[in-house]
Amino acid sequence: MAQLPDFHRWIPLMRLCVSELPHYGAISAVYAMRSTTTGEILYIGSTNDLRRRILGNYLGGVGGQTTQRLHELLFSEGKIGDVDLAWLEADAYVTKEKELKEKYRGKHGHLPKWNRA
Repeated sequence: MAQLPDFHRWIPLMRLCVSELPHYGAISAVYAMRSTTTGEILYIGSTNDLRRRILGNYLGGVGGQTTQRLHELLFSEGKIGDVDLAWLEADAYVTKEKELKEKYRGKHGHLPKWNRA
């Protein structure tokens, strides 16, 4: 099972409630999605507004090319029932995302399968 030691609390995306996300304004964060079944890390990303990214973009389907691709993977391919989400608040979220991707690539020889090279 591929784990990211930085993340401690994983929530099934299918059961994610608004109240589980931080509610004190826009939160900069690095986040990851993994398969509930296998534990495989599927995606590592970052954002300056976690609620908007998860609820509006990935679940709502509003956004650009990457958003549309992940929304389609989650819903068109029926994967939403097999995806957990975890995040870390981080002011330097872009730097932290790069660090986590480098760790993952160093250990596995490639990025998570939903990330583009």
